[in-house]
Amino acid sequence: MSERTERSEGRERTPGLHSVSERTERSEGRERTPGLHSVSERTERSEGRQALPGRYAPSPTSGPTQALADALAAEYAAIWAYGVIGVHLTDAARTAARAAEAAHRSRRDALLLQLAEGSGQVPADRAGYALPFPVTDRAGALRLAVEIEERTAGHWRAALPHTTGPDRNTALAALTDCALRATRWRRTAGVTPVTVAFPGRTA
Repeated sequence: MSERTERSEGRERTPGLHSVSERTERSEGRERTPGLHSVSERTERSEGRQALPGRYAPSPTSGPTQALADALAAEYAAIWAYGVIGVHLTDAARTAARAAEAAHRSRRDALLLQLAEGSGQVPADRAGYALPFPVTDRAGALRLAVEIEERTAGHWRAALPHTTGPDRNTALAALTDCALRATRWRRTAGVTPVTVAFPGRTA
C-alpha cells in the first residue's frame, strides 16, 4: 500500500527506512530526505528555516519521553545537515558522510518507532534548517560535520539523567557514537585536539 501511495505521489522509496518514518513524513506533506548526491538545492533555500537544535538544550524537568523526543529532533537535524555536508566532500570523506548519515537515520527510525508505540508525542521533522555558518567548500563541510556531531552528542548526553535501563543504554551508545564521529571529522579536518574530555558537555 505504501509503495503505491509513494508512486502515485511521484516519489521513490528510500531503502532501509521503517514504515513509521514514511508515514510521518507523508502525513506532513514532506518529500523524503534526498541522498547525498541530490541535496545541493537545499543549501540555497535559506529563508524560513528553523535553526539547528542548539549544542546543549536539555529540559531541566523533562522525563524520559521528552528527553528522547529532544534527541530525535537533533537526529532530524543531523540527517539534514549531512545532506549539505556530503555534496562538498569527495572520496573517503564522502563515504564517511554517507555512513554517518545512515547511522543517524538508524537512530531516528528507532526513536520514531519507540515514541510512536509509547504515549509520547512524536516531534515533527522540519523541511530544512538554517546552518550556523555558510558551507560552500570542503573546509566548511568538515567544520559542520564536527559541529553537528557535537550538537547531537549534547542532546544525547542531556538524556542520560532522565533515562534508565535500555533507554539510558541507548543514550549512552548514541553519545559514544557521536563522540567517535566528531573525533574522526576533527582528524580529517586537521583540527587539534582531535578529542575532548567530556563529549556533549559545555566547555
